[in-house]
Amino acid sequence: MKKDSIEKSYEIEWPGWSLDHNNFGEDFDAEARIRMIETGRKLLPYVLEYATHSSKQYLEIGPFFTPLLFSDEAINVLPKERKVCFLENDQNVISWLTEKFDCNVLNLDINATTFPEDLKQNMITQFGVHENFYDVITISQIVNYIDYKLLLQNIYAALKTGGHVFINNVIDYGIPVLFSEKRPKSNQEIINTAIALGYKVILQEELSKTFNEEPHQRLILILTK
Repeated sequence: MKKDSIEKSYEIEWPGWSLDHNNFGEDFDAEARIRMIETGRKLLPYVLEYATHSSKQYLEIGPFFTPLLFSDEAINVLPKERKVCFLENDQNVISWLTEKFDCNVLNLDINATTFPEDLKQNMITQFGVHENFYDVITISQIVNYIDYKLLLQNIYAALKTGGHVFINNVIDYGIPVLFSEKRPKSNQEIINTAIALGYKVILQEELSKTFNEEPHQRLILILTK
């Protein structure tokens, strides 16, 4: 990627993920991180359009160090009294999030066999409930790294009836050495899986490539139940 294609400057020296000790080469160098941030933000306009003023409980999955729900745009548009929770199990990220933002964290490993019960118990401990709770759930750029079917299956109960799940993903794009064998193989597979689990599709779009490094079109998917 040419440097003149970088639209703006970002803070990309992250706790626990130093550029000086980057183990993933070009897949996670400075320019790769900026691509990650810029393409992650492609989900933001959809969240701002579809989230209503009655949407008070938010769950963001896949914030890393650039959470969408605390972006300037989100702060200016989403309800002031909203509550934001992150699902994250990297302690560096958790410490950074809780130091910078007024938020909750579900410190869970999505790929763990105990994830369904862990999610239930963690939500009960923090919120007193584990069903019909979240108005908005965002899943951005992590689908390649997780058992995505397990995640979609288990957040279904946590989503309020009429709530929205927002997914942003490019198949096989990111850091290949960290990819999950249970990642989806196509955009249509994600859509079919969601429908089979009981979700209704509000919107599905395939966006053209932003950077040459992207191997496939980006899927923007909005689901409800």
